[in-house]
Amino acid sequence: MVNPSTIIPPSSEEYTVHNSIGSSSHQMPPSSNKGCGRPLGSKNKPKIPLVINQDSDLALKPIFIQVPKNSDVIEAVVQFARHCQVSITVQCASGSILEATLCQTLPDTSTFVVFGPFTLISLTGTYINNNLSASSSSLSSPSNLDHNCSFTISFCSNFGQSFNGIVGGKVIAADDVTVVVTILKEL
Repeated sequence: MVNPSTIIPPSSEEYTVHNSIGSSSHQMPPSSNKGCGRPLGSKNKPKIPLVINQDSDLALKPIFIQVPKNSDVIEAVVQFARHCQVSITVQCASGSILEATLCQTLPDTSTFVVFGPFTLISLTGTYINNNLSASSSSLSSPSNLDHNCSFTISFCSNFGQSFNGIVGGKVIAADDVTVVVTILKEL
């Protein structure tokens, strides 16, 4: 049976290990010890965290507007902007729609209605508040679309048909539609 090694504390800069079987000694100066881990300057450096100050006046904060079933999505967005007396931009929307009124072509002001149901792919646009009273214009008919707003829409049917264009009137929600808007700051 072999006796365990005994370690004698170093008396100088070298370490000596004595074994009871043999008198071999190993010398390791402390400066030759290798450090653990990756060498300095190697990959996987720690990333500096990105900090966004939530209190900044320049930060765009998303606002979610929930439009109920059988309601006009465009009218709900415009009414929100008028009520808050702000200009807004629509970032995106999700949900399903029953019908949409689109402009035929830009020089021509004629519109056409597409009946669904459809899955809403994209809704973007802007409403510029001109500080008139909320009753100054109405979106009750497609020809009365407010001149201070412009919206584009993309949607598709269950059969693979896709539609996109400029909104020329109502966009009726089939289920709850969520619209994400941000408030435009006046300079």
